[in-house]
Amino acid sequence: MLNFNYELIDNNQDSTIMLLHGFLSSKESMRDIAAGLSDLRNIILVDLPGFGGTNSTAQQYGMKDVAAGLVSVADRHGIKTFDVLGYSMGGRTALALTAEFTERIGKCILESASPGIPGEQKRADRLTVDTERSEFIVNDYDKFLAFWQDMPLFHTQQRLSQPVLDAQRAERLQQIPKEAADSLLKYGTGVQPSYWDVLSSLNNDFYLITGSVDSKFIAIAESMSEQLKSAKLDIVENCGHNIHLENFEVYINTVRKYLEEDNS
Repeated sequence: MLNFNYELIDNNQDSTIMLLHGFLSSKESMRDIAAGLSDLRNIILVDLPGFGGTNSTAQQYGMKDVAAGLVSVADRHGIKTFDVLGYSMGGRTALALTAEFTERIGKCILESASPGIPGEQKRADRLTVDTERSEFIVNDYDKFLAFWQDMPLFHTQQRLSQPVLDAQRAERLQQIPKEAADSLLKYGTGVQPSYWDVLSSLNNDFYLITGSVDSKFIAIAESMSEQLKSAKLDIVENCGHNIHLENFEVYINTVRKYLEEDNS
């Protein structure tokens, strides 16, 4: 069983939500979201494998093991059902968690996330890319960070204030390159199962959030919303991939509104 570094914040609420961060960050990147939901939910902040205080290289695992490990975190505290919110890599993980342990999850909130890559050849092609990126991370992490930030997914972040960008870079620099690199090869999109085929069978309530400038993930979210039984889709104007960083006020207000709704 995977050994997660995590934090349970007991806000004396009836329900709990688990927050799952994106690539090259940790649970600390979700702390503002945790604060913004503190009057609605108890919070579980988790360092996913390869980031923060959760090791990747010393453990043999895949995405299904990550999902099982997250359920075991809830089990440790007697939490039978809970909501989950994930961003990007954390969103993929949140969806895997929901698909693998459907009866344990109430609401699933996915920010700029996908169900994985359908088709073995496309996954193999992505694994080739991820393997190259993994080597890049280990060989020259600082150069990789510059490459990563310059990806089209993050171009809208150029208008953010320098302190915000500096804080994001500082957190990325706190990650251990060999651990982050290893995570790509164990539960990246090139190796994780595709969950596209099970979307139509899921009875959970889904909230899909994308940025208006993130055309790739808008298309993914629209396709997902057509297949899911219960899904709400919101596209946040003038945002790219990382909506909670680019427009936190709008993001947290939409998430709060969704959590307060009765979707039954």
